[in-house]
Amino acid sequence: MSEEFKRLEFQYGIVMLRTKRFGSLMDRLGKNRISKPMGWCLLYLMPVAAALGFYIFLTELSVLLSPRGVTVAGYVRTLSPLGNLGIPGINPYIPIVYGWIALIVAMIIHEGAHGVVARSLGLPVKNSGLLFFLVVPIGAFVEVDEASVREAPASHSGRMLAAGAGINVVAGLLCLLILLAVVGSMTPAASGAGIVSVGSGTPAAAAGVKPGDIVTQVNGKNVTDLDMVLGQNTTLKSGQLINLTVYRHGQTVLIDNVRLACCIDVTDTLTNKTTSYPYIGVSQVTGSDIRLAVSDYTAPFENPGLYFAIPTIPAYQIHVPFSDTMSQFYITPLGRYAFPLSNILYWLFLLNLLLAIFNSLPIYPLDGGQVFRVGVKALGKGKLSEKTIMRITGVTTLAVIAMILVVLVGPYVL
Repeated sequence: MSEEFKRLEFQYGIVMLRTKRFGSLMDRLGKNRISKPMGWCLLYLMPVAAALGFYIFLTELSVLLSPRGVTVAGYVRTLSPLGNLGIPGINPYIPIVYGWIALIVAMIIHEGAHGVVARSLGLPVKNSGLLFFLVVPIGAFVEVDEASVREAPASHSGRMLAAGAGINVVAGLLCLLILLAVVGSMTPAASGAGIVSVGSGTPAAAAGVKPGDIVTQVNGKNVTDLDMVLGQNTTLKSGQLINLTVYRHGQTVLIDNVRLACCIDVTDTLTNKTTSYPYIGVSQVTGSDIRLAVSDYTAPFENPGLYFAIPTIPAYQIHVPFSDTMSQFYITPLGRYAFPLSNILYWLFLLNLLLAIFNSLPIYPLDGGQVFRVGVKALGKGKLSEKTIMRITGVTTLAVIAMILVVLVGPYVL
């Protein structure tokens, strides 16, 4: 088998490009005096990531089994099942550009950490390289000598195996901290009601109201919620003309003679009384929504679950300041760079964390499963055969996979 064939391998559309070029870099980083203590720190982060994964899955499972499980399952069924796959371009909620950048970066640092910690512990790295699907880069790999890993002390092999997930946790949290700083620089562009969409053929569309406008006044009076002016308690009548003051791209625009249309009917469920009121044909976010989106997002200890609100899912967009819905209503010293920067930081955070969680779960042959096997072997103190160790690891793997499948498939069978 030629050396050139070993460098380049093609199988089922996946191209593996091997090289020894990064070996010297991993050697230098491995010899750095912080590499060994870093290996211990990354080892301790793996069970944290695994615990977070179990918490998420068990929480989802308890919700599905609760009285509101049917309602939750009904909502989940409105989303694409492909959303369970963390592959940009297949998962409809992961943006292709941001997603692939984040996923490739996460996999490169994951594999690189394996190599650096391996070299710091004297474990040989055979080679490293890049993965392509045809010509599209999809990740990286580092091949550590398996025989050396199996023969190494548990503390050595455990640190090497845990390094990838641990560094993903560190990278994800660092990106989240930077993201919070960027979001904290965002302030509402104006005090008013933000226009999310304008209905076709409506009075607002005819008058020239556009998505992204912020309505600051109606008939000369300040407003932050159009429902307070045009809602059920309005004194305005269908066919009446109103004047709007709008903030648009840094300028104040006057939109006169917007004719109110008829009618929206609302029935009080207690009195069974129906009230009709006029409308102009827009959907809005209130001034309060715009302010709270930033303040809530930058208060991580109040609602940490907010960071798992995917900004591309429509129901969550109002809660995420850099989503397509909300970003148009803010200004920031970073200017137009703030929103693409926020998105790449978000996906770097999320995909690093998800990669860490998935690889930390005791699923063999993933990193977490291999660390679990090493742990069982160490606890056995030589009294357990390799066959028994693998049986314990296999049963644990099947149990964890079953839990994940119940959570992912459950909403579609309830």
